Formats: sequence, C-alpha cells, structure tokens
Amino acid sequence: MLTLVINLALGVLPALILGASIAAGIDDDRPHRRMFVFVYGLWAVTLAMWNWMRSAPLAWIVLWIVVGVTALTWFGVTRRRE
Repeated sequence: MLTLVINLALGVLPALILGASIAAGIDDDRPHRRMFVFVYGLWAVTLAMWNWMRSAPLAWIVLWIVVGVTALTWFGVTRRRE
C-alpha cells in the first residue's frame, strides 16, 4: 500500500510543479512544455530505477520505464520537426 502511495505522489509531483510555475506567471509556451516533457521523462526513468532498487513490484518498474521512454521519444520527435 505504501508503494502505491509513494509512486502516485512522486508521479504527480512534476505536474504539480508545472502548475505552480504557470500560476507564478511563467509563460506556458511550446518550449516550456517541451522542457517539462523532457524533465518528466527523466523523472519517470529515475522512478523506475528507484523502484527497481527497492525491489518494488515489476508493474511499477515497467510503468515508469514506458512513461519515461514515451516522454523522451516525444521530446526527440518534436525537436526534429522544428
């Protein structure tokens, strides 16, 4: 149960930080969103490694790897289009 709470809290944390930065008046333009996706991808891969080191259930590790690789791939694809 604790693993569930920790993973959900750490998974939502970057989105809360993005919301706080927008609320603080930082322009929510395309480069800002792209940087968020990049940082979130790195964060998700870090969560996968953290779960792996804690011997958490395999589902959490796979979930965070998929989310992280998807975000980093999206970041790379949108970079090439510009």
